[in-house]
Amino acid sequence: MTNNQSRGIAIDNSIITNHSDQCLERLAQLIHIPSVALQPYKNECIVRQYNKGQVIYYSSDELTHIYYLIDGYILREQFSMNGDVYRILNKDDKLFPMHNLFQEKTTNEMCTAITDCIMIAVPIDLIEYLCRNNDKVFIRIYQLLCNNQKQQIEYHMALSSKSAKERVIKILIYLCHMIGYDNDEFYEIKSFLTIQMISDLASISRETTGHIIQELKEQNILLKHHKNWIISKQILA
Repeated sequence: MTNNQSRGIAIDNSIITNHSDQCLERLAQLIHIPSVALQPYKNECIVRQYNKGQVIYYSSDELTHIYYLIDGYILREQFSMNGDVYRILNKDDKLFPMHNLFQEKTTNEMCTAITDCIMIAVPIDLIEYLCRNNDKVFIRIYQLLCNNQKQQIEYHMALSSKSAKERVIKILIYLCHMIGYDNDEFYEIKSFLTIQMISDLASISRETTGHIIQELKEQNILLKHHKNWIISKQILA
């Protein structure tokens, strides 16, 4: 029994049965490999459904798999040696966590589904094998790691902002890049995002964050539409 099964994580057998080939094809597209090349490993790659609030893995786990997020949103909380917590929100089409490739399989982060999610669990050994034996996969994984580093730098720079308003604005820009949908003149973020989440990400009180959000609404930089967040690209100016 796997760790996830022992914790009672629901697995939707219909998704596994009916959509595993489709999920495997999406993974193949992400890592730049023909889908037929993954077919021999189909039984090792497990499609799972997680409910909102379920933990995918804990910081104390020894990870044996990397996850590819097919649908939904997750919260990853990374813990530093001095007790600091860095929070990352991810949407679909994300491969994670990648920092333990080719090294110890322990992790310093906890991952939780913040909406219902579908993902495919891929053995770390398989990804490492593909990297060693396929130049295109190796280059693609390197590109994804570089993208992760750029995103972390953007987040850390947002946290270094001196004023609370500047920090919230930069966190919103970071979220637009991470989980937003680009609609030419504005970004759209789905309704699961809360002021408390923004507050936690910015390490600012919820009350202060709420006041800043209200100010941005009054400036027509931000509005709510059917509970979704609409953020004007004026915020980038």
